[in-house]
Amino acid sequence: MTRPRKPETDVAPGQKNLGRSSSDAKLVEGGAADEAFGKVLRLVRTVQTGMQNIDSSHGLSGSQLWALWQISAQPGQRVKELADALHIHPSTASNMLDKLEARGFVRRERRDLDNRVVRLYLAKAGLKLVKEIPGPMKGQLRHALQQLPTPILAGLLKGVTTVLELMDE
Repeated sequence: MTRPRKPETDVAPGQKNLGRSSSDAKLVEGGAADEAFGKVLRLVRTVQTGMQNIDSSHGLSGSQLWALWQISAQPGQRVKELADALHIHPSTASNMLDKLEARGFVRRERRDLDNRVVRLYLAKAGLKLVKEIPGPMKGQLRHALQQLPTPILAGLLKGVTTVLELMDE
């Protein structure tokens, strides 16, 4: 019994195939990778511009604002849970929380007997700010992603995941 033949691939030594065929490789050679790179840069710049506008009008970085939204969505979460949601190290989250707490946006509570578990809540100023600024669910990028047909969104997710995996090497 013969096995079905795999499509030919043009993969340089030391590179991953990622299931690309010869025709896919020609697309990459034909400038599709450059075009995709340009589109990703445009997307990043658009998101950065929106975050800079928030930063200049409220004095918060995009990461700080994202942290406030996360705490608003899940009051009482622990620092590690917030760090996981933000895809940052817990010590980085703790440093960010120090700044937000100093400005009166966040409060930390220790309720357990051993005082090691810290729960996060928005202070009055944080609650007010989160109500004033449209949250990530109302953001332009999130809205655009929600408008995509499911097959296109699934393909985008797969593609972005693959790019991130390649960048982690």
